[in-house]
Amino acid sequence: MLDLIVGKVGPVFLTILCGYLLTRFRVISREGIPFLARLAMSAFIPAMLFQTLSQSDISAHFDLRLWGSYYAGALLNFVLVFMVARAWLKARTDEAAITAMGGVFSNIVLLGIPLVQAVYGEEGLVPLLIILSIHPLTLLGLTVMIVEGSRSSGGHWLPNVAGSVARVLRNPIIVAIILGVLASLIDLRLPEMIDGTLERFRTAGPTIALLLVGAGLYGQSVRGNMSASMLCTVAKMFVQPVLVFLVAHFVFDLQPLWLTIVVLIAALPAGANVAIIAGSYNICIDRSSTTILITTLISVITLPLIVLYAGPY
Repeated sequence: MLDLIVGKVGPVFLTILCGYLLTRFRVISREGIPFLARLAMSAFIPAMLFQTLSQSDISAHFDLRLWGSYYAGALLNFVLVFMVARAWLKARTDEAAITAMGGVFSNIVLLGIPLVQAVYGEEGLVPLLIILSIHPLTLLGLTVMIVEGSRSSGGHWLPNVAGSVARVLRNPIIVAIILGVLASLIDLRLPEMIDGTLERFRTAGPTIALLLVGAGLYGQSVRGNMSASMLCTVAKMFVQPVLVFLVAHFVFDLQPLWLTIVVLIAALPAGANVAIIAGSYNICIDRSSTTILITTLISVITLPLIVLYAGPY
């Protein structure tokens, strides 16, 4: 069992450490991180997602229980964090929404995909990508709707929400998922030259993603409202995995591999979109960055423990 951690999970976190050290010793400059992020999110990772989905039998693997298991637990967690933020932290509605997002939004793209691919291979990636296909639209869309609704009067908030949803749908990752699913459904076979090119992008994508996670940790510090950050951390790293497990196991009775995947996704640290949304509305910026930092550090311990407990498949 320890071979699973050392051989498969270990290299994932060692690559993250390399990203931190490369930034610490200025091999990767702070100014170069946004460029690498755009390259990964616009080219390497979309290419990987498209090729993985297009070569999978989506119609045979798609199961609404995956969405039900993950999003029932995540949305329940969102409500809990929102209510605690309002009652305990005396947060405004928009602040409570951003805080709740920090407690539920997982870093699936940069950390979840490389981790699941390394440990469970293509078989584990398919359920992950099914969950990812509506991940930004649901949780991010809900947050934007609450924030816009709390700041607007009458019907003026609706165009802003619609604009945010449209921007999400234009995201290269979402486009790649949609096209990959369509290619799978029509059994599209790409020319060998194109397929070989995508394969090279596919190989580079997870490595760059993990380096970016490590690079993003360098220079971060604990700041802002620590009570809010700790609320998000406890909700994200401990409450959400338990809620998702309970729903997936006792309500939807997922098979063991899928159960492990949904719990792993739920236990991932907070994703960068939390800080992006906080920055775009200029609220909860420091606490969002602190939440990402703390949850990422905790995940170095919790994610290997989950993999160790679940075992190989």
